[in-house]
Amino acid sequence: MALDLKLQVNSSEDCKNLFIEDITGAYSLTNNPGGWGSFNIDGNRDNYNLIIHLTVYHFIDGKQYSSSITLPNFNNYVVYPSGVSYRGFKVSIPASDIYSDISLLPGMPEEFDPTQESLEDTLYKITVQITESDISQFVSAAVIGSSQYADIQRQNYIQQFDFKFNNTCTIQKAVDKYIATVNLGCEDCDDTDLDKALLAENLLESLKKL
Repeated sequence: MALDLKLQVNSSEDCKNLFIEDITGAYSLTNNPGGWGSFNIDGNRDNYNLIIHLTVYHFIDGKQYSSSITLPNFNNYVVYPSGVSYRGFKVSIPASDIYSDISLLPGMPEEFDPTQESLEDTLYKITVQITESDISQFVSAAVIGSSQYADIQRQNYIQQFDFKFNNTCTIQKAVDKYIATVNLGCEDCDDTDLDKALLAENLLESLKKL
């Protein structure tokens, strides 16, 4: 069985960072046949490349856009708990970095705000590509009576994994704040606020399941 990459994707508590963590775990014949190592690739960073692409499905000035970028500044923010392996990698990307890169995409409208500090409440697709890089091979070619060497890097192994993340962080905070204002201990009070709070919470749960 090939590697079956598993990721945990969420937003930070303050809604300002996109957090991605590898939770695939180590290979186990009985418990985790899709894990790192053994019959699957070990994820050694000297032998494999890992690239993460991010697509944000959002509305700008009433029009829907699908904005795709390579995860910005990945090497600056990533942490590798397993040392030389990608296994268990963690990365937290600020929303400001994401929107700064999106603003540079061709066709982005002037209404788009690249200074946003919080992640939009919308759908995100995370695409992970893992490729194998062979040891660079030097190929000799005769050019004008001398030898010129080209550094050629071949890629034999490639796997791609897609993950979806429906962010509701800002909405969650708004609903929690509203519920906190409702006096749940008052038996003689008007239940209108309570009904609104319960409705908001139910709608939020429905959004999370989309």
